[in-house]
Amino acid sequence: MSRVTTTARPRRELLLQSAADLFSARGYHAVGIDDIGAAAGISGPGVYRHFASKQALLEALCDRALDSMLEGAREIPAHQADPAKALAALVDLHVDFAVGRRTLLGVWTREQRALPDEVRRSLRRRLRAYEQPWREVLGRLREDLPPDEVAVAVTATLSMLNTAAIVDADVSPDRLARLLRRMALSALLGRRAPRH
Repeated sequence: MSRVTTTARPRRELLLQSAADLFSARGYHAVGIDDIGAAAGISGPGVYRHFASKQALLEALCDRALDSMLEGAREIPAHQADPAKALAALVDLHVDFAVGRRTLLGVWTREQRALPDEVRRSLRRRLRAYEQPWREVLGRLREDLPPDEVAVAVTATLSMLNTAAIVDADVSPDRLARLLRRMALSALLGRRAPRH
């Protein structure tokens, strides 16, 4: 039993990574199950032993993107009482994801529209849950903004950071992370953010 588990997990991971790479490079609709299987080194029909459909692969990728972000965002305010440090940590969390997992974030940003309405609604609910810690922390720092404007600032800033995943620019990951961090803090705090 454990042998099946240990061999099945890497194959599933390989399929997810292959699907993410292909969806990112060519778009969801231009990629077939046979393409994903070939990229993962198995026959197209072999994919169905791990995922019911190409759509199930996309849903798993979107779930993965949100799961890792949501867990991190919930932990930060619980462990950081200073709202300025908590906001910086939330920004770093998202920037690290945007730079380090660009392919996955790019798929999330561009391809989730291919999912059924009920799945998209579920993802939107989880996205609102991800934004909630941001809103709470920013609300403590921006008493000049009513809650609805805090919500707009958070959503707009996250959208800006997500767009970095699909921008084709010849910028090193370190430089990109520094730039995105400065831009996000400037947008959220309404002032020029310090360079570092």
